[in-house]
Amino acid sequence: MRQAGVRTLRVSLGWDGIEPERDRYDLAFWDAFIELAVREYGLRLIPYVAYTPEWNSDADPGEHWRSPPREPREFAQLMALLAARYRNSVQSWELWNEPDNRDYWLGSVEQYAELARLGAEAIRGVDSELDVVSGGIAGRTEFLAQLFDEHEGARIFDVVNVHSYYETWNPEPIETLSSYVDEVTAIVRRHGGRQAIWMAELGYGNFRRGSRVSHYTTAAFAHEHTLEFQAVALVRSLALLAPGPVSLAAWYELKDPAASDAMIGDENNRHLGIAFHDYRPKPAFHALSFLSRLLAGGVASAQERVRVLAGASAHVAERQLHAFATARGSLVLVAWLGKPRGAQPRGDGDEVDQRREVLRVQVLDDADRLASFYDAQGQLRSSRPLLARDGALELDLELTGPDVQVVELTDARGR
Repeated sequence: MRQAGVRTLRVSLGWDGIEPERDRYDLAFWDAFIELAVREYGLRLIPYVAYTPEWNSDADPGEHWRSPPREPREFAQLMALLAARYRNSVQSWELWNEPDNRDYWLGSVEQYAELARLGAEAIRGVDSELDVVSGGIAGRTEFLAQLFDEHEGARIFDVVNVHSYYETWNPEPIETLSSYVDEVTAIVRRHGGRQAIWMAELGYGNFRRGSRVSHYTTAAFAHEHTLEFQAVALVRSLALLAPGPVSLAAWYELKDPAASDAMIGDENNRHLGIAFHDYRPKPAFHALSFLSRLLAGGVASAQERVRVLAGASAHVAERQLHAFATARGSLVLVAWLGKPRGAQPRGDGDEVDQRREVLRVQVLDDADRLASFYDAQGQLRSSRPLLARDGALELDLELTGPDVQVVELTDARGR
């Protein structure tokens, strides 16, 4: 994380591991880990707490951990303990994980709301300044709507958290991510809109077997779900989110688990990391490092300063062009041809995506600029000066289906 320039880490505190027996807590690991992460490495931790211990469950054997606890006030007692113990190191607590997904929560919306309400009250009883984060939903916005419309979710949570795995477990193209965020934003706004929105799990795996990616998704083209395209997908996804309603986005995950590690879910869970199981970096690691440098300090939308002058009309529906002004005073353009909606594999999904388009782009700017063209991993492809004429710059962007074009416009005088 230090090498990548990333300072925020989401971690899972398993209730079933922390409290294996009623009122017997084992926090030695977390005491050491939080001290190391926060004090030595300066990381911001955004933990979630989930999974019912067997002693607090009436569920069938093996189902206890994802079932509602028999005594939910025991969860509140745990949250009060954690909030007090780590109040100087942790500023937010996420309550459960994907409660809209039966892989992680077998209860109802009402049961989750009650658990979260008790947990939130316990946290705020320790420190009213701590943020209470909703368990990240796996995509079922109707669950979130019911939580807010019927169970006072707006009073329970300070942060609304959502998860996204487009083209991995969600069959929709990555480019529909914006619509998902719009749905969540609308739910929050109709209840006062005070909650921040996080996407604390955002991922794209490098696993496939033929055209099959998961039970829900297939690959149409040869480049999809490869190591190289995982890096491209990371850049595309973050460009869709920044800037916007999502104030924090966290890529899932840091590294792949080892083959011998126990795992919930299908094989994709072993191929989502930005590093291999032994911490060797994948192309996605370099993509994340590149964006953390490029967008350091935050960005503002510069979409109103950019327009397309010319480009082949055949791919207008898939064309994406995003513009950001950085804190350093540069302008960043990110452009690509998105996956055609409804694209289906031929054979094993090994068709080569031959789409190509050259965009002539105008940027409203009265200063001369140096244009630096990068690939998804931050490798400089070329650079050239652009001269402002009549308050605008013009440049060509060459787009292909498997790629993403990143351009930074900096002061041509080196200032």
